Amino acid sequence: MNALSNTMNCQISMTKLFFLSFILFLSFQLSAQKISGIVLDEENKPLEFASVALLHPKDSLLIKYTSTGPKGEYELSGFKPGEYLFQVYLMTFQADQRVLKVSKTPQHIKTIILKREVNQLSEVFISAIVPIKIKQDTVAFNAKAFKIKPGDNVSDLLRKLPGIEIEKDGSVKAEGDDIRKILVDGKEFFSNDPTIALQNLNADAIKSIEIIDEASNGTRTTGIKDGEKTKVINLVLKEDKKSGYFGKVGAGIGTEDRYSTKFDINRFANKTQFAVFGNLNNINNSGATVFTRDGSRNGGGGFLTTGTAGANYNYEFKKDQNFNIDYHYGYSDNEQEQKANRTEFRNDDSFSTSSENDSQNISKNHNVNFSFRDRSKKGAYMEIRGDFKKDDRTSDTNSNTVYFDENGFKDATSDRTTYSEDDRASGKISGSLHKKMNEKGRNFRVKAVVSFKDNKDINYQNSTDVFDLAELGELVETVEVTTRKDYNKSVSYDGSIKFTEPIFKNNYVFGETKFNKYTSNQDLNQEKMIDDLSQNPLIYDLDYTKNKWSNKFGYRYSNNKIQFTVEGDYQQNEQIIDLDNQQVVIRKYTDILPKVSANYEFKKGRKLRIRYNKSVNLPSVNQLSPVINDFNPRYIRTGNSALTAQDVDSYSIVFYNHNYASSNSLFSYISYSQTDNAVITSKVTDDDYIKHVTYINYGDKSSLSGRLYLRRKFKGLPIRYTAKLTGSVNDFTTVLEGDYSKTTSKNTGFGLSFSNDSKNNYDVMVGASLDLNNTNYSLKNYDRKYVKQNYYTKIDVDITDKLNVNSQFSYTLYSDDDFDSQTAPIWNMAVEYAFLKGQRANVKLQFFDILDKDLGISRTSSDTYIEESFKTNLGAYAMLSLTYSLKSFKGKRSKRGGGDNRRHFGRRH
Repeated sequence: MNALSNTMNCQISMTKLFFLSFILFLSFQLSAQKISGIVLDEENKPLEFASVALLHPKDSLLIKYTSTGPKGEYELSGFKPGEYLFQVYLMTFQADQRVLKVSKTPQHIKTIILKREVNQLSEVFISAIVPIKIKQDTVAFNAKAFKIKPGDNVSDLLRKLPGIEIEKDGSVKAEGDDIRKILVDGKEFFSNDPTIALQNLNADAIKSIEIIDEASNGTRTTGIKDGEKTKVINLVLKEDKKSGYFGKVGAGIGTEDRYSTKFDINRFANKTQFAVFGNLNNINNSGATVFTRDGSRNGGGGFLTTGTAGANYNYEFKKDQNFNIDYHYGYSDNEQEQKANRTEFRNDDSFSTSSENDSQNISKNHNVNFSFRDRSKKGAYMEIRGDFKKDDRTSDTNSNTVYFDENGFKDATSDRTTYSEDDRASGKISGSLHKKMNEKGRNFRVKAVVSFKDNKDINYQNSTDVFDLAELGELVETVEVTTRKDYNKSVSYDGSIKFTEPIFKNNYVFGETKFNKYTSNQDLNQEKMIDDLSQNPLIYDLDYTKNKWSNKFGYRYSNNKIQFTVEGDYQQNEQIIDLDNQQVVIRKYTDILPKVSANYEFKKGRKLRIRYNKSVNLPSVNQLSPVINDFNPRYIRTGNSALTAQDVDSYSIVFYNHNYASSNSLFSYISYSQTDNAVITSKVTDDDYIKHVTYINYGDKSSLSGRLYLRRKFKGLPIRYTAKLTGSVNDFTTVLEGDYSKTTSKNTGFGLSFSNDSKNNYDVMVGASLDLNNTNYSLKNYDRKYVKQNYYTKIDVDITDKLNVNSQFSYTLYSDDDFDSQTAPIWNMAVEYAFLKGQRANVKLQFFDILDKDLGISRTSSDTYIEESFKTNLGAYAMLSLTYSLKSFKGKRSKRGGGDNRRHFGRRH
């Protein structure tokens, strides 16, 4: 542990020095220039949320931005002396724009009076760009205020916007909250994979990016706020992109036989949207594009070849009435090579294993999604959705495991080959209608859902197990060959109706009735041979039925700031299992389940949400089924038909604060759940290291988790920092050989990164993260401590308008009480150059894992074991790629709205 601490202290000291050097480097680039002032209306009342911007005078690129506070005040700082366009704008007001010369001394601008917007045909006009507009629940960014290159996609553009952050996994945060949906011109775009829009659409096709706090369908239909909002991005296309075709094609070839190809073509018109895309690569990129600027490679390691293709079509019958359909085909061939070391616990001793396995998983899937949404009539909303999937998979795995007893002597081996063929289909159709019946708020909603699954799985395994190697003369060898055909079909029907009645202003009562019927059938045939002797086949037919009736009644208080809801749910659940026409399980539960929620909006950008609800979790059919599953001869599982339902109490608090003046964000979340009559696992590992698993009801389990996200700007410096803190504590019990073992797992994560504020010419980031796990096993009186440190830096510089250089370096250190420390330095870099007329072509030379040190390390703590694993990854390679942008050509111009992307301002004299 001392070595672990010393290593951590050394690394942390290096990181402090690195961060300090970065901050000093950027801070020396600028002096402490400052501009301040006040914005009022014609009645001398302060105007809040007016956008205040400094723009580059030549190309109107955004230099600095803020918005006015409650008293109309503003302050801009952290920029070089020089001449700028100074602009103040607020919706429904005439904008104020002037040329401003900034010196090194602070400058207070005379009070600015904004006049109400009226037609002024006699005035002289100039053209300019409004970089940011704030209106109600929407913040809109003008794409022309941010520098992009011809090869950039929408994801590259988002990285330059204030308040927007793209995580390492590709997920997007806006104003500290997760983006849930991506729209294009207000319409769905590949509804099953919203990231396709970010990764395929060209950045130069975008007119503006709208960040929307989207209210629920119920709120938009009835006007009654329920406090439920989701963050949505809407990409507004340029007018010339709505009248022709545009897209890009690309291909790359690399060392180590690496390759990549990609294309996307888009056709947008007045009422229609049509897009197709495709890619094929063997560089572990499972997403919809292979040309990410940051050099990231999606996927889970190993050797992944993927091919994807899709098409999206949207038709607008009239305003707010749309039909969307998309199809997506995916092919993947994933080869994995992995080594793992594990220590497993029994009630009175422990043993260890060392394993090696290689696998190949091939998947071919077809996905179809469609939707019809109608909001064209005031006070009414109708939606019909469907999604269907066909997935064919084959899997082939070879594994070798060596077992060592507590004294470290080799005691058993297991060599196992498995092969499976899975043919699976699923689908769901849903429809809903929500209608407001009068102006006071009386409304109703009806909803129906039908879904199905049809799975045909054929599995084969051949295992050779050798036991008692540690005892001379007692060696035992067993060979098992098993074929298992498992056919599963299920159908689910859901229906609900909800009615809301106003009782007086801002006060409502509501009732809702729901019904769900789920039925499934499993037809299984398993044949087994042990040492060339045929065993009795396992053949059975299992029918499972689950019925649920829910009757809710509740009260809601709702105004612009506060929404408070309390409700009770009289719920009845029924579970029935028939095994070969013999009823083996019948359970009925009747419960009254309370739910309370409160939302408070202090002001625009600051919200508090509190939730409590009680629920009933039914045991799964696998946990209930009394049939023995011994397909894996080393892991034999049996359900328990005596299991009963679990009672769960859940609590959560969310606080969200975004400052529109500084783009500073704070998001905090804490949740706690307590489960009574918990379903827990009971395990027995015999002397031959074969596990026998079942389930019982026992005691309780709990889970506490929290998250803090903070993104702020250093005052007077062009630097932002992002701090992230996560934590969780999970308490649960496992039965080991008849003794109860309580496991307490504590996880803490901390991340800190620094980046430059304006990213028009360069993007620099340095950061570090620290993840700690402490798992305690009461039965063994044992603590497992594990630390993962990651330090990273990213540099992306435009040398000229055509030449770009970028590099990313990551250093990860794994420290553990039980396994050796490991390090994994990973370095990627790229050079790209744009050429041809309009810079339509882009050539890029990329170098991945230059040091060839990506070890694919993973560390795990569970209820009965600790483990480290190493997965073989691609290793070092280089790739040369070419991308060509297809500019808009021939098509009818949209009749909606006018030409350019600029707003007119009265000239200041």
